[in-house]
Amino acid sequence: MRLFLDEIYDRRLKVLSYINNSGQPKSVKEIATATDFANRTVSMIVRQFEQELDVSEKEFKVHYVNRTIKSVSASNLDLNGIGRDYLVQSTMYKIVKHIFLSDKLDVTKFCEAKFISAATFSRQRKKIKDILKKCGLGLSRENRIIGDEFKIRNFFFLFFFNSSNMWEFSKQEQTQIINYFSQQFDWWEELDSVKQLKMTLLVYISLVRSRQKNFAEDKTLMNLTKKRMNTLNVKILYGYFSSVKNKTIGQVWAETSATLYFFYKENIHYEPLELEKYEDYFSKEHFPFVKQSEKLSNRIVETFFDETSNQELYLNIRKEIDLFYLNFDICFIDHKIFYYIYDEDNFYHIDKLEAEMKEKLLLILNQLNIYEEGRIFTGVEKETVVDYLYLIVYTLQIKFKSVDYTPVKVFIQNTKLFVSNILAKKLKLFFGDRIECVEILTSDVDIIVTDVHMPTQKNHAEQIYVATFSDLSDTSFLIEQIQNKLIEKYAQRKMHLQKT
Repeated sequence: MRLFLDEIYDRRLKVLSYINNSGQPKSVKEIATATDFANRTVSMIVRQFEQELDVSEKEFKVHYVNRTIKSVSASNLDLNGIGRDYLVQSTMYKIVKHIFLSDKLDVTKFCEAKFISAATFSRQRKKIKDILKKCGLGLSRENRIIGDEFKIRNFFFLFFFNSSNMWEFSKQEQTQIINYFSQQFDWWEELDSVKQLKMTLLVYISLVRSRQKNFAEDKTLMNLTKKRMNTLNVKILYGYFSSVKNKTIGQVWAETSATLYFFYKENIHYEPLELEKYEDYFSKEHFPFVKQSEKLSNRIVETFFDETSNQELYLNIRKEIDLFYLNFDICFIDHKIFYYIYDEDNFYHIDKLEAEMKEKLLLILNQLNIYEEGRIFTGVEKETVVDYLYLIVYTLQIKFKSVDYTPVKVFIQNTKLFVSNILAKKLKLFFGDRIECVEILTSDVDIIVTDVHMPTQKNHAEQIYVATFSDLSDTSFLIEQIQNKLIEKYAQRKMHLQKT
């Protein structure tokens, strides 16, 4: 959501993000150099944080010398939460929220009500228009968001869901929605708070947009929903939208099918289907993209799952790939537009195994000519398509594959009686099977723990000097070094299909 922040809040969050991610105290000059701000600007922002943030000294601490800031440190700050607090105060957020609730915006009245100058509004409106263009949408002269209704609803959903974890609309309507569905759906209590919020927000968006006579109609989805009219989810949603005034039967079916689609897209809840029934729903007759989806699913099985014939695995892959195509076909918007990111190198970092996964997916896309075929990827960068597939495949691999993880080999030698055995036991309690304490020093030992230098070292492992198991400073450093080595080993992990 960084794109929607006012500049003053963006600068504040950039400074705070740098301090938090540094992991150590930073001077004003260091912060200014890293963020490309003036020293005076950084000092002012730090003092504002100190006054505004409701956190402990452990989370945010400013060290002064003669009333001058010497250093600043922060750890484990809820940057997204702070960003959300800033966002709801930002002009762009206020504009989008007003357009959502009113379906249009009178500039003069809005600026007077929000105490915003016409020049400020004009600048922020242009930014919103540029963002909407990235989403495949537009902004009319009357300040209405224009484009496909499914995509408009997806934009509002992503915007409001990512902008705040608090309900920002009518409390009465929120209560009414929650009361109805919590009583009707026996699985409501099984949903976590995030999914409950998603579901409530999606239904509310449907209510607001349909009151404005903006209906989400997709004939294929409507026809398929009607065929499933006897299933519980369809009955309950149809009953809910039927109770809302001023809707024709066709509009009720349109809202029911659209809302079910968004539930499915967001993985809120859906009724399980066997492969035969599933393929009857996702058939080539209903969705032309299924031909490509089958090809892509088969290649994923071949490339990432050892050409297995496991039907459960195949059905899971088909579901995800069909949904992948369906989302692009109906209303795909790149989620990265709605992120708060100030440290992109770490946020998008991938290790060797993950990089190989993405390379293989790019090769599959090129070989099957998937990106170039059809209209569904129009306006979407190939990298975005690969990233989406990468998350799908990675999730499936975690679900259906085991990981070979080579433990860190530790050789412990101490001149004091019993210390070696106690240290070994202590380390096993910390790390379990992630380490292996060996009795013989061999060339594949990763770390040597000793209290005296070993001139006859048989390998290039780092020697860590620990005098006794009770010295907290020694053992803390040892634990830190083992953790670093574990991260190295993690990057070398291998995955293989679980035995059924």
